[in-house]
Amino acid sequence: MSESIKRSASPQAGEGAAKRVRIEEPASEPAGAAAPKAEPAPEPAAPAAPKTEPATAESSAASETKPARDPRPNRNTGGNLDTARAGGTGRAETEDGETGARLPKRKVAVLFGYCGIGYSGLQINPGVKTIEGDIFDAFCTAGAVSKENAVNPVKVGLQRAARTDRGVHAAGNLLNLKLILDPPGIPPGTLVEHINTKLPPFIRIWGLTRVQNSFNARTSCDSRLYEYLLPTYVLLPPKPGSAMHEMMLKWQASEEEALAKSSKSDEEKAAARASKTPLQELLEHDFWKTQGTEHTYQEDVSAKKKWRIDAAHLENLRGAFAKYQGSHNFHNFTVGKEFRDRSAQRVMKRLEISDAKEINGTEWVSITFHGQSFMLHQIRKMIGLLVLVGRLGAPASLIPELYGPARVHVPKAPGLGLLLEEPFFHGYNRKLEDARARPGGGQGEDREFVEYSAFKGQMDEFKQTFIYDRIMQTEEETAECVCIASSLSFALADPLDARFAKWLNYLDVFQGPDFEYLNPRGVIPTAAILKVGEERRAPGGQPKGSRLFGDDDDEDAEALKGGNLADLEG
Repeated sequence: MSESIKRSASPQAGEGAAKRVRIEEPASEPAGAAAPKAEPAPEPAAPAAPKTEPATAESSAASETKPARDPRPNRNTGGNLDTARAGGTGRAETEDGETGARLPKRKVAVLFGYCGIGYSGLQINPGVKTIEGDIFDAFCTAGAVSKENAVNPVKVGLQRAARTDRGVHAAGNLLNLKLILDPPGIPPGTLVEHINTKLPPFIRIWGLTRVQNSFNARTSCDSRLYEYLLPTYVLLPPKPGSAMHEMMLKWQASEEEALAKSSKSDEEKAAARASKTPLQELLEHDFWKTQGTEHTYQEDVSAKKKWRIDAAHLENLRGAFAKYQGSHNFHNFTVGKEFRDRSAQRVMKRLEISDAKEINGTEWVSITFHGQSFMLHQIRKMIGLLVLVGRLGAPASLIPELYGPARVHVPKAPGLGLLLEEPFFHGYNRKLEDARARPGGGQGEDREFVEYSAFKGQMDEFKQTFIYDRIMQTEEETAECVCIASSLSFALADPLDARFAKWLNYLDVFQGPDFEYLNPRGVIPTAAILKVGEERRAPGGQPKGSRLFGDDDDEDAEALKGGNLADLEG
């Protein structure tokens, strides 16, 4: 867990930084794993000068009397923002798009952070509240985007490094676009401070960095670092009597039957029965022996939050997590991709699970993912499978099986615990350094490296107040979620604000063969394999996945309707 989160830790959590188990990527990555680099867009040919007709008295009068149309009410109307032109002539552009010295626009990287609770994701989307929408509005209001260009962000070439999903947070994310850096009425050098006064406190601009015309926020990004905060009680086994617990009992009976029919001697069979398997230990877990099965849901949740993970259980979790290391086909960990889709191949560079920390009476672990890039719901599904392996006793060897062609139902963990720490631009910074070393320097002389080191103190404080504390607070709430900014309140209406306990309850009552692949042998049975196009099974009276519980099929369908999923992450 990051250093700043310790300020909320209770005395029982102990002192000192949390120990992390680092899983480092080998020196040479698998062939073909590196993401392709985008080539700079070629300079467009200079347009031919348009013919001009002599002005007449009538035309002059008409131009003077015709009122100017203000397009601002129609801005943020959506569109494919990923097709915005990244390059340009290399010269400053004025607010009306012609080259010159009047109100020049400069291509900049906008470094910013946000709490995603209450927002429908990062990217501008017509009719819904988004992070980009609020930021773009603030730039327009400040005059950093002209009225003519305020109609649509495409006009200023807006692009983003990581397009986070609904409710996901970011300590550091990045946009690039062309801005008027010294708009009228704002003292020079104070644009960032001015913009922050126009934004809610849970969205902060850290800084603006001049970038080369070839810079593209998404394709210039080498890798991304994400963190997921997980309460450890989610690793407790299912409640006795639940559908998932009954499935575990069937597995145990099957193991007993197989042992009885085996050719082992009576002594070997007796020794096997005396040595408890991971499945047996979970079925006889001390928590449910003490808690019993007669308590209400709320009473069970209160008791679960007092439970603490032991060192052996945590090490087993780290061992399973290590199976994600390297380059793999993650088609089972997203939506809309089949096994043969080459874009499902992703690289995990470094993975860590911290020691557990007690915060406000609940124990948490911080799980970090450093990868080249991620697909829609990928991290949430990786967490979902990790939790199921931990609470059902499936072997870690099951995880590599999911990189194969068999398609299975991997549930999404709540988006509440997910945040983007920062994107990295090492390749672009090296390119800039090389440009500075060459005679003349080109655009390297007056451009800066794209990095967050100068803002780490502000980012850590922001994470603590508006992300970590917010995650802990939302986990404690049931019916209503009040954002830290007192002016914003909303009901718990989507899965990303759902409590982890409700997500577990949904999984435990799920009926059908979907999760039979989590058996103690680590073998995927035919009954659990989904057909092409299926995301989950719904036999008989099985209810649909719920937005409240974070496994909603409609949420995935809405994302797929959006088309371009290339940069939608989390």
